[in-house]
Amino acid sequence: MGGPVDARAENAWSRSYPFWDAYFAIVLVATIVAIVVDGGAPVAIVLLLLIAVSYVAWGHKAVRAPVAPIKESWWHVAAMLVLFTAAHLFAPQSAVALSALIPMTFMALRAARAVAVMVAMLAGPVIQLMAENGSHPLLIAVAIVLGVSASSLLGVFIDRLGRQNTERARLIEELDRTREELAEVSKEAGILAERERLAGDIHDTLAQGFASILMLLQVAEDGRDPHVARAMQTAKDNLAETRALIAALAPPALEGASLEEALGRLARGFELPVEMTVAGAADVPSPVEEVLVRAAQEGLANVRKHARARSVRLELEHVPGAAVRMSISDDGCGFDPSAVQDGYGLRAMRNRVTRLGGTVRITGSLGEGTTVAVELPCSG
Repeated sequence: MGGPVDARAENAWSRSYPFWDAYFAIVLVATIVAIVVDGGAPVAIVLLLLIAVSYVAWGHKAVRAPVAPIKESWWHVAAMLVLFTAAHLFAPQSAVALSALIPMTFMALRAARAVAVMVAMLAGPVIQLMAENGSHPLLIAVAIVLGVSASSLLGVFIDRLGRQNTERARLIEELDRTREELAEVSKEAGILAERERLAGDIHDTLAQGFASILMLLQVAEDGRDPHVARAMQTAKDNLAETRALIAALAPPALEGASLEEALGRLARGFELPVEMTVAGAADVPSPVEEVLVRAAQEGLANVRKHARARSVRLELEHVPGAAVRMSISDDGCGFDPSAVQDGYGLRAMRNRVTRLGGTVRITGSLGEGTTVAVELPCSG
C-alpha cells in the first residue's frame, strides 16, 4: 500500500477497472450462453474466446493507459473488429457482446476513432436484424443512426469521465507537491526568524555584557597587573566571537544590495585587510547569493579564529550562464584539511552549498595559508 499522497492521487476511475473486467467477463459468458441456447455455431464461441485472449494480451493494458491510444489499443481493437464480425456471421446471437465491446473500444481509443469502429461493429447486426424482419430500408437507416447516436453518447461520456479523472489525479499530485514546497518554505522562514531572534538576544545580553566588562577592566587597568591585562584580552576575544556569532545568525546583508556590495561590506568590516576582486558579471539567483554571503561570513570567521593571518584575499568570479565561484584565501598558519575534521561552521557551509548543487573545496598546508573555494550553479 502506498503513502497518503498515493492514496489521494488514486482516482475513482482507476479503482473501477476491476469492475470493468468483471463486466466484460459476464457479458462474454452471457453471449456464449445465448449462442448455446439458440443452437448457434460452436465456431462463434471460439472466436469470442479469442477476443478474451486478445483482451488479456493487449486490451487489459490498452483500457488502463493514462493517455490513449497506445500500440496495444490498435492491436486489440483490430482483433475485436475482425473476430466479432466473423462470430456474428456464424451466430447472430454474438451481437450480445456489443454491450461490452463498444465501451471497451471507447476506453482504448479516442472518441472520434472509437465511433468509426463502433459503426463498423453495429452495421452488420442492425442490417441483418432489420432485414430478417422485412423492414423498409429507410427504417433500417434510422435504426442505425439511432443506435450509433446512443452508443456514441455513452462512449463520449466514458471518454470524458476517464479524461476528467486523469486530470483530477494530476491536479491532486500537483497540489500535494505544492503543499510540500510551501511547508518547506514555511519551515525555512521559521528557522530564519528564530535565528534572527537568537542573534538579537545574544546582542542584547552576551555582547553587551562583554562590552561592559571590557570597559570596566579598561578603567581598572593600571598597567602592572597581568591578570587584569589577561582578563581584558579574554573579554576582547569573546566580544569578537560574540559579534561573529551574531553576524552568522543574522540574515545576510543583501537587502537592497548586490552580491558584490554585500561581500564588500563584509570585507570592509573585517579586522584584517581584505583584498577583494570581482571577475565578470551575471545575474545570480537570490538563494545562491544568500549562500555565498553565508559562506563568506563563515570563511572570514574561521580566518579570524584560527589562521593568525596578516591579510585575506576574497575573489568572486562569474561564469555567465554556468556558475559563480568564490574563494577566500589567507596567509596564516594553515593546516592539513585531510587531517582535520570539519567544524560546525564548515559543515553548515557544506550543507548550504550542496543543497543548491554546489561544491566546497578546502586546500592548504602548514605555514602556507588556507583557501576555501565555493562553486555554485547559476541556475540556483
